[in-house]
Formats: sequence, structure tokens, C-alpha cells
Amino acid sequence: MQNLGIDRLDPALLAATDRLSGAVAAAVETGAAHVQPSHLLIALGRVPGSTAARLFGRSGIPVEAFVEALRTRSPTRGGMPPTELTDGTAAAATREVLGALPAGAGERELLAAVVPRLEPAAAVLLREYGRADLDQWVRECRAGSAPAREVFGDDGRLLLDRFSPGARRVLAAMEVTGGGPEPAPPTTALLLQAMAAVPNGLIEQGWHFLGQEVRGLRIQMMSLTGSGADVPGPGGTLSRDSVQESLARTLRKAAAVAARRGADQVAERDLLAALLDTPAGLAAGFLRGTRIDVTRLRRYAEEYYRELPARKPEAAAHVPALEESLDWMRERLIGREAVIDRLAPSLEMISRSLRRGLRLQDRPLGRFLFCGPSGTGKTLAARVLAKVVYGSEDDVLFFEMGQFNTKESTNHFIGAAPGYVGYGEGKLTNGLRDNPRRVLLFDEVEKADGRVLDALLRLLDEGRISDPAGPVRDARDSLIVLTSNLASADLGGTAQPDGGAVPEAAARVRRIMEGFFRPEFLNRIDEVVLFEAFRQDQLEAIALGGLRRQAARVTTQLGVELCWKQETAAHIAELAMTRRPEEAARGVNRYVDGVLPPLLRLLDEADARGESVERVRIVLDGERLSVVDISG
Repeated sequence: MQNLGIDRLDPALLAATDRLSGAVAAAVETGAAHVQPSHLLIALGRVPGSTAARLFGRSGIPVEAFVEALRTRSPTRGGMPPTELTDGTAAAATREVLGALPAGAGERELLAAVVPRLEPAAAVLLREYGRADLDQWVRECRAGSAPAREVFGDDGRLLLDRFSPGARRVLAAMEVTGGGPEPAPPTTALLLQAMAAVPNGLIEQGWHFLGQEVRGLRIQMMSLTGSGADVPGPGGTLSRDSVQESLARTLRKAAAVAARRGADQVAERDLLAALLDTPAGLAAGFLRGTRIDVTRLRRYAEEYYRELPARKPEAAAHVPALEESLDWMRERLIGREAVIDRLAPSLEMISRSLRRGLRLQDRPLGRFLFCGPSGTGKTLAARVLAKVVYGSEDDVLFFEMGQFNTKESTNHFIGAAPGYVGYGEGKLTNGLRDNPRRVLLFDEVEKADGRVLDALLRLLDEGRISDPAGPVRDARDSLIVLTSNLASADLGGTAQPDGGAVPEAAARVRRIMEGFFRPEFLNRIDEVVLFEAFRQDQLEAIALGGLRRQAARVTTQLGVELCWKQETAAHIAELAMTRRPEEAARGVNRYVDGVLPPLLRLLDEADARGESVERVRIVLDGERLSVVDISG
């Protein structure tokens, strides 16, 4: 063992890795006959708070998933597995790595030597499946860490801009929790309690990941401080003089942890790492008393947890009043007054609760089932909801559920365990990881396999869904819309003047839904909203709106005025009703978009002649629309 020069390494590194024995364990787990550089990487990645753990976590690669993937891809080897790290059990590349290290080399130097010498299979896994930039890993290790930023200003106040949005929520919860007639100076115990009080924060998510009940934890934490907090809110200002010295040291330690991982701001994970830095300290002792595996909690923070992004400033600056939102919806959803009226009560509750930061309960913000034929505005309604709730029509994650109609497709919907097809590819779980604050639109949900519907059931019920790779994804800030074309025939030609379906048709649709979906599925829907087929006058209004938007785009982008005669919109509606009845509003939009090819052709021909076009008119050309130049 001495031949490898291990004793020359940094004593702290040897202590954290038990003299690199973790690399031997990784070799055994993956079925390897020799200790490879990838096994050294695994040993470093399993050290909570290490640089390797941070790099794995930032790339979204759980260390244990990497181990499992290596195991399933390693060829079966004969012989005895290694029992210790010696010159005989180490692979040639491992001997090169350890032999080239200078005396006193620490984790960063070891990592910088290991990564370029990874076996091809391990490098491919990290690059292609984890999208890791291994060259960047090496550069960061060689560059060293930046000095920690001071978290207290010259006047002693805590510098909140040095903390991430998630960490600021924790600090806000601390201020509330520590309030009172004669509040005691905030302590590290109060910091731990505040971390548990933040809804959807690191502690709450970690507890769910570890299969623990959060409410009981919060009650136990009250014994640490003699107070309680349920949600963050406004409070006093934390400063160097107002907190206990132990808390000030913990906050500075968190800044040092953030600096070591190359971050500009202190995040929740850094606060937790600082609290757990002393094994005999209050936080670690309390958590061990609750029978929580502190190592697994730290690993979750490093590898899985992602803070929610801060809300968009423009959305926070102006939350439109409900009536203003409903008026805008009526302009966008032509002929859908009954739909808007059906959604209005839920939208009022959602908008008011969001404005005040109130979480109603542990479930998504809203759960709607839109039923009706194709081309009746279901998808547009979902985009409009995204605009009203989140500030942009683009805040929609679209799922074509016909793609998930087999047992195997479940792996592509929610992901798969390490080593199985679909690992890391879950469209739903990855979408929630990247941005949970948007509309999740499940189109034609009746086409999905029953196992996919089972996965949706927990999402509808609890606002959470498990990623088979490990983490629990949170959708309590999401708005869920399911669409269905079931009973489309019952909603064709049954519209009332306000756009609603006649009662008899609505009753038939509900019976069909109850016959297809299980009761426990339908019981988790807040509103079943019916979209009946458009009448011709409604299609005419949609055509007119489409022409106006098209004209605005043409004027803005091409500098050409687009005009039309009064009967053009009616002609488009008639064509859509007779030639494209199955497409309805989509058919109208196709005819409106059909104006662009002849317009662009006209402009190109004018350019070829050296002429300019300033004004054109839409004309009817049989079943198509064309344009003529009326500039002169």
C-alpha cells in the first residue's frame, strides 16, 4: 500500500475517505477486478460536502446512480475482488494518478488528476448521460476556490444579497420565529427550525425523500427554541450584534462552503452543510435523535435538491386584478364565456393566494379537466391560464399523452431507476426539476397507459411525484390541465348562446367520463370544463381576431399594411366549417396563416422589379386566400 504513496496525501483527505478504502468498495460494487480512476471519483463523491459531490450534484448525476450504471455496463470479471488498495489491486491508470500527486495533495489535486484518466465507459456515462463538462471539472479543481464573501456589512447588518432566494426565505422565517415581546438573540437552533418551517424548502423536500413526516419534525423542533413558525413572512433585520456568536460563525461558515463550490450566493444547502459541519453540534445531534441518516440528508442536498427559481420580477411587479384578467381572457378565448365563468372562482382563489404567498394545501394550485372536440380552444385556454397565473403564455409544459400509451413509456414519463432504459429521461420529473412554476398540460389524457395514469394520480393528489432515480419532484406551484376528446360527438352542435353545452349533453359527457376514468382519478379534479363545438358566428369572430393579429405582425416586421374586406372573415369561417370541420378553430388559423405565402411571394417579385409594396389587400381565391398590391 505504501508503494502507491497514499501516506503523502493530505491527512484531511485520508480521514474523509478512510485512506481511500471507499475506492476499493466502489470497485467491488461495480464488479471490477482492479481499482480504476472512476472508483477514486466515486469515493470522493460519497464524501458529503466535497468538491466531487458538488460537481456530481451540479450535473444532476446522483453518485449512486453512477455506481449502478457502471455496474450494469461492466463486463463480468473472474478472480477475487480487491480487498485493499495496493500496487497489485490498482489499475495502471490509478497508479499513474497516485504516483503523480505532490506531497500534501488534497481533494482538488486528486480530482484534477483523476478526471482526465477516467476509463472511456465512465467518461461516456458522465458526458452523454449526465451532460457533465469534464474539462470544466478539471479547470475548477485546478483553479482552487475563491475566498468566502463576508455576510455582514460594515454597519453590522446581514447582507441579504449574498444569499440565494431560498436562503432568504429561511432568514425571513427566522425573523418571524424569533419575534416576541422580548425576543432572545437568534441561535443556530432557530436557524435549523426556520429551515424546516419554509414550505417546499430543503428540509421539507429532504424529509419526503427520506420517507419522513415533516409535521412531526416541526413539532419536535419547537423544543429547541420554545417557539414555532409555519411560514416565512416579514420581520426584523438580522445583524451581527443581534444574533448569537455561534449563529454568526455558522453563517460565515456557510459562505465559505458556498465559495468552495464556486457559488456567488449562500444557498440552503450551504446553510445545512454549515449546521452539520460539527458532528457533535446541536443540529447534527438533534437530527440523529430523530433517527435521520445525516449522511443521506447531506447527499440529497448535494445531488438532488434544487431551489425554486425566484419569481420573475415583471410578474411580481404587477399582479393584474381578477376582473382585468377575466376581461383579457374574454378577448383571447372568443366564444368561451361559459368556460371563463367556470374557471373564474378557481382563478380568484389562486391569484389571491399567490399575491399573499399563501399555500392552500399540499396539492397543485389547480387541477382541471378540459373536455371537448379538437379545435375548440382547450390548448389555448391552458396557455391563457399560464399568462394569467404565471405571467407568460410560454409557461406551459406540453405532454402529448398518446406518446405514453405503453408500459415501457412510463420510464420516459417519470424516468427509471439507474441502469434501466429511461434513466434520467423522465419528461415530467425533469420538467418539474427545471421549473415547477408553470402549467402542466396533459393533452388527450385518455390515450395514456394505465400505469401513466397511476403516476398522475399522486401528482393530482399530493402535488408530488417520485423520480425512480431517487428524488421527489414537487408540483405544488404548478397548475395541472388535462384535456380529453372523449364524448366529442356529444358536444358537437350542442352550444347555447353563451358558449356552454346544453344540460343534457353535459350530463352525457359526465357519464362517459365516469365510465372511462376511475372514481379516485375524477375525484381529484377541481373542475371538469366542457368545450362545445364552435358555431359559425364564433368562428367568424376568431377569424377576425386572427386577421388583426396577422396584420399587426406584418406591419411591425415587414412594414406592409394588410387590409381586407368585411366579408373576408365570414368567408374564412364558412371554409373552416365546410372544408375543415374536424379542425374548427385550428382550421380558421390555417386559412389566416395561408395569407403569408402569397404575400411573401408578392414582396419578392416586387423586389426583383425594384419596386416597393406598402399596402396589400386580402382577396378570395376559391378556397384559398391571396393578396394584391394596392399601394398605388
